[in-house]
Amino acid sequence: MKFILRRRDFSDNPMLLDLDFEIMRFSWDVIGGPKQATVNARGARDVIFNLVNLMRSPVEIISDKGEIVWWGYLDTLDINYGSIRYGVNMNGMFNKTAVAYTEKNVRYTTDWSEDADSVLEYGYKEIFLSRTDAIEVDAIQQRDTYLAATKYPIPTIGFESGEAEEARATLICRGWYETLEWQYYTNLAGEESYTVMGQGGREVGEDDRPILAMSFQIAAAEAWTATTLWLSPWKVGTPSDNLVITIRATSGGLPGSVLATSTKAGSAIQQNSAWMEFPLSASVTLSPSTIYWIHAQRSSSVDPNNYFMLDTNLDNGYPRGSMYLYNTTLAAWVSNPGKGDLIFRLVGVQETTEQIANIIDICGQFFPGSIIENESGIESGQYRNGDSTGLYELEKLLLVGTSNARRLLAEVTHNRYLRIYEEPVKPVDTFGLDKNGRLSFKNNTPMDIELCPVGIWCHLVDVIPSTVDLSMVASPDLFFIEEAEYSPNIRRYQILRTRDQSSVFDIGGIEQG
Repeated sequence: MKFILRRRDFSDNPMLLDLDFEIMRFSWDVIGGPKQATVNARGARDVIFNLVNLMRSPVEIISDKGEIVWWGYLDTLDINYGSIRYGVNMNGMFNKTAVAYTEKNVRYTTDWSEDADSVLEYGYKEIFLSRTDAIEVDAIQQRDTYLAATKYPIPTIGFESGEAEEARATLICRGWYETLEWQYYTNLAGEESYTVMGQGGREVGEDDRPILAMSFQIAAAEAWTATTLWLSPWKVGTPSDNLVITIRATSGGLPGSVLATSTKAGSAIQQNSAWMEFPLSASVTLSPSTIYWIHAQRSSSVDPNNYFMLDTNLDNGYPRGSMYLYNTTLAAWVSNPGKGDLIFRLVGVQETTEQIANIIDICGQFFPGSIIENESGIESGQYRNGDSTGLYELEKLLLVGTSNARRLLAEVTHNRYLRIYEEPVKPVDTFGLDKNGRLSFKNNTPMDIELCPVGIWCHLVDVIPSTVDLSMVASPDLFFIEEAEYSPNIRRYQILRTRDQSSVFDIGGIEQG
């Protein structure tokens, strides 16, 4: 097998290094594809130490048949030269930082700061720091100090017994899937809200200003579709009619045509304020830089003893709209900031594999795109506030699975597209694994273990005696390979994990040849 290092800019020409490489092992996982590889190198000191300048460089492992069987990037380097051990890795490097801090129990976030030279070399690697009981100037200082210390891969030096002969190194390489953890994922589409609770409340249907309307615009830069509105209502007395909520367009700067409606009976609303869901009668596509309205009124006539209330905040902190009241005496809408801003959450949903594609577009800095082979058929909220990484958000969506009640799996292809596909059903004819760990196709032809196969259903061949009663246990002779490792130097294929197992598979898990 051959080990190839390429340039960080992904150019086709490989790095020509006068080193002897020995591929110790590499692994694959059904979540991500190529996972980790360990390679040893020997050679002249100056060439070995020059590997330090190749961190995050693309790598490939090519089989004796000329097939590319593993790909990823150089993540960790440990060099031994005589009694000196010198190491460097990508794990502790961060070239873009921000700090989330609290001041008087209110959260704030600094602007991001980045080192352009490091970003140019390695790509973005972000970290969100946190601090409590701080002021802005302290948070900014923490951000900048941390960035200065971590903007490049940080070396470590150790000392051990040994004599200086030729230098040697161990290279730990990781799959591109892990780089989705290098950036935080923000998606403002899917939610427009003002949820800062405070003093305030506005009557609906109590006096000569019986109708409330709150204008809003979406913060997202692209259009999205709203399906549900959340409000915090309560009632005074026992109104027997309904609270009617509509989403409206703008006409002449005031509430206009109805886009969607939602109604709650007075009997369903409590005496104390609480969040309540108002499903919309129709999905509403909301566009940027466009004013919309949340319109609230009762279905019956005004009653000063029995009416509805909606939570507001007197601080008027919502930045993209304000409250109006309809005055029946004046027959006109009147701006009324004294009553505060409406507390609300307007949310939408999106198919989960569409969300995955968006995560790759935002956080997949080394990915040309995604390949969605199977849509999930499941919708969920797409809004993300930016506190979690792309990898974290992606794996939550994978866990949701598909409408067929099967998992979604992911594989980074050789050209670095993220391929999303549905876990295959249990087939009638499966691959075979015998007592010596040898894998075979359905026609009993041996599989090429240099490919380190994963994501396949297997059955045990001539392992469990036919006399054993298995009627009261789940079938132990059929399993799905989740993670496996191949060691070329000893031609060993080992199953590391099967579906629903966290431990190493211990029946026929090793194949040697």
